[in-house]
Amino acid sequence: MMSLQQIYQSSQGQIQQTAQTSDSQENTDVATNALNNNMGKDQFLELLTTQLKNQNPLEPMDNKQFISQMAQFSSLEQMNNLNSTMGNFVKFQKISQAGSLVGKKVEVLNSSTGQTITGKIEKANVTGDSTTITVNGSKYPLANIQQIIAGE
Repeated sequence: MMSLQQIYQSSQGQIQQTAQTSDSQENTDVATNALNNNMGKDQFLELLTTQLKNQNPLEPMDNKQFISQMAQFSSLEQMNNLNSTMGNFVKFQKISQAGSLVGKKVEVLNSSTGQTITGKIEKANVTGDSTTITVNGSKYPLANIQQIIAGE
């Protein structure tokens, strides 16, 4: 038969183990949610470091959870790098497209008057998401080109 002290220690151990398991799962959930809410890599690493510092040395974080979190972090960083690279590619593509039209004769719609203007594209400008062309001294959005006329 167990003594009262043994029963107490056993129940305390079970309560502590349940609390640690719950805390470990909560930490994993917090880290995962942080990744999903656009947390920066510095904040994520700080959170992971804090989690590792504050874990119970008798019940350390499960290796699978740690590897999973590192894989999520690695995936997040790779996706950010890919997003940045694609952004640069899109910008280069816009500049290339607009630049290839310089000197071409076009019909462009003047949005304010509704009239079609014919002339050569004098220059192209790419600023952020906006691409404009200059025809006969006036700027027009690239999307307003109605027709490109064969060279003369």
